[in-house]
Formats: sequence, structure tokens, C-alpha cells
Amino acid sequence: MISKIVSKTNRRIVDASKLKSAKGREEAGLFLVEGFHLLEMALREKVVERIFAAEKITDVDVDQYLVTPDVLSKLAASKTPQGVVAVCHKKKARAITADRVVYLDEINDPGNMGAILRTALAFGYRDIIISENSVSPYNDKAISASQGALFAVNIVEGDVDTIKSLKGEGYQIISTALGESVSLAGFVPRGKHVVLFGNETRGVSAMALALSDSIVRIAIEGIDSLNVAVASGIVLYELSKTEGK
Repeated sequence: MISKIVSKTNRRIVDASKLKSAKGREEAGLFLVEGFHLLEMALREKVVERIFAAEKITDVDVDQYLVTPDVLSKLAASKTPQGVVAVCHKKKARAITADRVVYLDEINDPGNMGAILRTALAFGYRDIIISENSVSPYNDKAISASQGALFAVNIVEGDVDTIKSLKGEGYQIISTALGESVSLAGFVPRGKHVVLFGNETRGVSAMALALSDSIVRIAIEGIDSLNVAVASGIVLYELSKTEGK
């Protein structure tokens, strides 16, 4: 179905605009994506509920609403909308079955959240556990930074008990931290494993760190630490190279 909407007070526009807030997304179980690249990935995963666009989009089997630039700006997060905003539903989390898992421990910055999802996908980590008190991966900045990786990974809400459960299933728990740690260079996981990345300020929590079987560090010079998204890229790349060893 294709319809036209010219008013920002239209019910569908008002309802969709509520999804720009964390509360609105949580209550509805829906979120917004902006731009044709993200729309394409969302359509591929069959999570698109409806589309608001400046012009008709062909070969799309979901409801479309053609809107004015003024209406589109009410829905878009960016100052220069790319011509399309879509309402999507969150995919239901699947049970963790992969041998390689990432656990994000109170990641607060949406840019970091999205970048880590993108990195994890790139290096074969498709099960992502996100702890409570983390920024939502459905935040518009997180979605943009993920470049669509959000749609291709399995996002699971979890906590320290989740780590304990996986540890009981034979997963090796690997944390990134300074202090008593081993160099990432040459480190080889012993099999299926969970990699923990911690809060931008505090790092991995003490409770999660206490469950770790191995703590690794990145060899760096001239500075104390790296941004968590940068660190995740280095760690996951190095660990992905050890697969099969």
C-alpha cells in the first residue's frame, strides 16, 4: 500500500516520532532507521514494518507513506535526511550457540556500541550479549555507527549470571584489562570463548573480571589505554586469526 502524508500531526507520524526516544522504543518494541543503505539491510532481514519516503521505492513489499521534506525531518535524526526513514521491529533474541561470543559490559557511548557491533560481525562474532546499563544498540547513533551490523548479529540481553552460565557450558571467559594480564600477541583461545569489553571509564566490572579465565592486554606505547571500540577491533582481529589453531 502506498499513501501520502503531508501533516506532521498525522497519527502515524506522531507515533513514529516517539521512537526517537529510548522510552518510545522500549514501549513499542520498534525503532527507526534512516537512509537507503540501512533500509536495504533491514529489508533483507525482514524487520521493516513501514517506510516513510520522499519518493516511491520500487520492489518493496511493505506499506509506504510518501511524505514532504518537512514531515520527513520530524522523523529523521540527522539534519540532512537521506530521503527515507523506516520503522523496524526488533528481532527476537536467539539462544547462544556460536563458539565465539562478545559480551559488552556497560558500554555507554552509542558510537562505541555501533562500532563494536560492526567489528564483531566483521570478525565472525555474531552472538553479542549486552549488559544492563549499556546504551541501547537501537539508539540512532549506534545504528548509524554499526552500518547495518545490528541487523546481522544476534543481540542478547545478559548479566554476570549469563557469563556464569556460559562458563559452566565450557566457554573460556576472556577479559580485556590492564594489571595482571597476558599479552594478546600469541594468545590462543582454547576453544569456544566469550570476550568481555568493559565500560569506557571503569573497564570490565570487578564481578565479571572475577569470572575470567584469561585476561589479555594490547601492547601499546605512549598512552595508557585505547578507546574501547578501537581495542575491540584489535582484540577480535587477533583472536579471529587463531581460529583452527
